[in-house]
Amino acid sequence: MTTQRHPLVKRSSQPTRGEHVPVYDLESVKVPAVKGRALRWLAAALENPATRPLLLPRLIRQAGIPQLREMRIQDAPTFLPLVPGGENPDPNDEHECPLLDEPATSAGKTGFCTARDIAHAYQVRETTPEQVAQCLLQTMEDDASHARPLRAMIDWNKDDLIAQARESTQRIAQGEARSLLEGVPVAIKDEVDQVPYATRVGTRLFGTRPATTDATVVARLRAAGALLFGKSNMHEIGIDCNGQNIHFGTARNPYDRLHDTGGSSSGSAAAVAAGYCPVALGADGGGSIRIPAAFCGLAGLKPTFGRISEFGAAPLCWSLAHLGPIGATIDDVAIAYALMAGPDNKDPVSLHQPPPHWKDWDNADLSGLRVGIYRPWFEDASAEVIAANDAAVKHLTQAGAELHDFEIPELNGMSIAHAITI
Repeated sequence: MTTQRHPLVKRSSQPTRGEHVPVYDLESVKVPAVKGRALRWLAAALENPATRPLLLPRLIRQAGIPQLREMRIQDAPTFLPLVPGGENPDPNDEHECPLLDEPATSAGKTGFCTARDIAHAYQVRETTPEQVAQCLLQTMEDDASHARPLRAMIDWNKDDLIAQARESTQRIAQGEARSLLEGVPVAIKDEVDQVPYATRVGTRLFGTRPATTDATVVARLRAAGALLFGKSNMHEIGIDCNGQNIHFGTARNPYDRLHDTGGSSSGSAAAVAAGYCPVALGADGGGSIRIPAAFCGLAGLKPTFGRISEFGAAPLCWSLAHLGPIGATIDDVAIAYALMAGPDNKDPVSLHQPPPHWKDWDNADLSGLRVGIYRPWFEDASAEVIAANDAAVKHLTQAGAELHDFEIPELNGMSIAHAITI
């Protein structure tokens, strides 16, 4: 999609007294897009001591790095985006999950089979986790032989899945379901440790051996009774937002298999949109949950930094890393988040958050909620995107939210710093 940019507003170096200074300064980074032989040539030239000095300075300028070096920032540096405030939780305390009480069905309301739909089907004995597991295995095997396979999943283990499903079926039969995710299929992104799979991070280089310990977030989902049915595809090393992967194939969009899913949590979004599961685990450092969720018509949550433990996740961008759910509906995302969030002694960052809560999370009355909008940034997009965003804002105001215009200074510096960091 081509983005039409508005004229940039530059910061005035010497504003007059009382004059309001426009702050919108975001610029498009212009760096060469090369592939194939050209990429090999460029890489070789950058590694060659004779040609490196001729090319590297220009690439650095194109990336905007000198602008960042020249900025004079008055604030003290911070290396983790932690926001102090509130009481730090005790990681040994068990937090309540009020979302997990009623498995009422939502069939027909969304077009998706949700976690509550599956829980309700188990409750009324329409099906069992074992039957769901068998159906899921057959669906993945059938898709693998499709002329244009989705490639949502890169690895699954039949024996492990059936063993999980059998135990879950027994718990449900005995009235001992652990949560609303009991027996519900959940896909795990391939940058998070899950027994008995390797953590390849979308490469052939890493993950040569299976994980021996679940990541904390995976352990919490497993303890909730979820059916962890395999590792989902992702953009190699999570370094871009289109989901391309030369090793396992690029995940396809279930709505149109000639289109991509967005990334880097491409397989997780494809798995949910295709109906494999109502919930999947993603990871977001620069849009990797939000972009594929949007491309696939789903709900995705990038939680506050530190809300969900990163222990057991590949440290691709540790100061920007957020694990979070992608779901068929907001309800599915909220259920998964309720089970995954909370402090973890194995991740010190998670200990700097106030206790998680879900009070009134689904209250449709937004009276008193303040929503800030930075108009130049909000409108720096194609007409279709602006129209969709305006419709969303109208929906918020109709529900009672108050809109407030505000400004974000030095966006260009933030953009460059983010690109360098990630």
